[in-house]
Amino acid sequence: MGTVHAPPDRSIHPRKLPPQTPVRFPQCSPQAAPSPTSPPGQPLVPLLQSICRPADFRDSHFEALGLHVISDAPSQDIVPDSSFLPPAEEWNAIDDDILLEVDDATKKPLNNGKLCPGAQTYRERQSELFIDNTAAFRTIRRIPPPTGEAAVRLGNAYEFFKNLELFSAYWDDTSLPTTPEPPSKPDTPQEQVETPHQPHLQTHQRTGIGSQLPPEFRQNLLTAFIKLVAYDFGCNVSFPRHEPRLYLTPPPSSSAPPSHFNSSANFIYRIPTERIAARSGTLEGPVAAISCRTSTVFATEADSRLDLAREVVAVLLTAQQRAREGKTEKRFGQDKWWATKPRWGGGPGGPIGREADKPDELASVSTDTPESTACDDNGSQVVAETRRLFGISGPSSSKRAKKARGNMHIYENYRKLMPPAPMWDRRARYCPIGKEVSVGNDGFDDIFLVSSLNHHVSIVRVRVPDKLLSVLGGEDEGQGWGRLVMWRSKWYDLFLAEERVEAMQLVWGMIAYLMREIDVLPACDKNQEAEHEDQIAGPSKTEK
Repeated sequence: MGTVHAPPDRSIHPRKLPPQTPVRFPQCSPQAAPSPTSPPGQPLVPLLQSICRPADFRDSHFEALGLHVISDAPSQDIVPDSSFLPPAEEWNAIDDDILLEVDDATKKPLNNGKLCPGAQTYRERQSELFIDNTAAFRTIRRIPPPTGEAAVRLGNAYEFFKNLELFSAYWDDTSLPTTPEPPSKPDTPQEQVETPHQPHLQTHQRTGIGSQLPPEFRQNLLTAFIKLVAYDFGCNVSFPRHEPRLYLTPPPSSSAPPSHFNSSANFIYRIPTERIAARSGTLEGPVAAISCRTSTVFATEADSRLDLAREVVAVLLTAQQRAREGKTEKRFGQDKWWATKPRWGGGPGGPIGREADKPDELASVSTDTPESTACDDNGSQVVAETRRLFGISGPSSSKRAKKARGNMHIYENYRKLMPPAPMWDRRARYCPIGKEVSVGNDGFDDIFLVSSLNHHVSIVRVRVPDKLLSVLGGEDEGQGWGRLVMWRSKWYDLFLAEERVEAMQLVWGMIAYLMREIDVLPACDKNQEAEHEDQIAGPSKTEK
């Protein structure tokens, strides 16, 4: 018979937990003059292209951009028109009996032809976010509630609390009261130390440290939090189908090639009102950007500077995408000699890879074969002979033929002379949703960024001048573009019910302002819409 193990004794002190990760935030707030100018002899784009690694970021790059950061800005400064912020006190004062009757009066028209959510929806989201973490985690983990209490219903906030519960394994729940550890006597063994009874430890307990949190946990938490508001406004959070890039094009006087900065930002898009377009995955916007970083240590100025640079890159690339309305993508290398002329100095070249394993057969190939006569002078003859050597001229079901056919695909793609793949999303209708209609050369676009660090969230608004986007696109700087002003709200703790409700109110005001109905709304280009309809009606085989 096997050995019978006794059940574990719950009264024994648990294993020693790893030290708690201190909550730190970057402290980098560059200040710019009202009319900054780039240093003489240092244009903006070549200066930014000199950055080759994260450690190369300097304060001089922020000065060249004219970045001016305002920290802990009030909600009235984050949202340009404070009338779009939800009047919490007024809506909370409405009696429940007449809430449905006055709900229609609290709704405003949106730029998608619908009405924004009103007081009833706000009250529902507020009550859901005010649910206690311990009760919500019990529902998530299907733990019966204490005697005499009923299980809470999470409603639309189920996904939010589901992801927040995952956070509790790496970060201490700040909504719980901190209980100091009892002092232990030197003569008392560690196993006999009595600990105070803490019922909440049965629901969630930290077992790791903050730096061990998987990056997708923070992204999923922030996505679930934003969707609580975005869905009711006709928006959704979507991962980009192409890697987001901030493109830098040098001025005509420079001989440097174009370059780009990568980013891990996600976006909030507007959902099309056409049913076919919405089901096909077509997106409109972007409306705003989302940036989640995994950094937890900001011990040096370089760490804070790098985190701010990641936010600036996310903001500028969002402004570039919103400015693509009515434009067509010009792929890098299009009409260039290195993408149109044959390789090897104009000749067809020799065998490569497995082709070189049979040089005798290649040398003995006759040029009057049907395959070779159909080839051109750009190396297609070698491609045809490679097909013959691999024995894939006809269909075959053998594994060897399939493997050879796959290898042949590599050689054919190598010999094709074509620019890189397009980076614009073919199923995206790029347009500056919610942009202020400006007159003259002082145009700008207010870009909103939902930033996340640790278990906190902050709303960022950046006023990006149109002149700055033109300079990044290759135009001369001229007289400059003024300042790049950034307003940043406080960091809201998502573990605390009061703070996450405040963050929800700010996200509500942000989306309500961007989705507002204005007199002159920049619409997507008609040719671009026709192109989308053609793609929806008849997608190509490669897309399928």
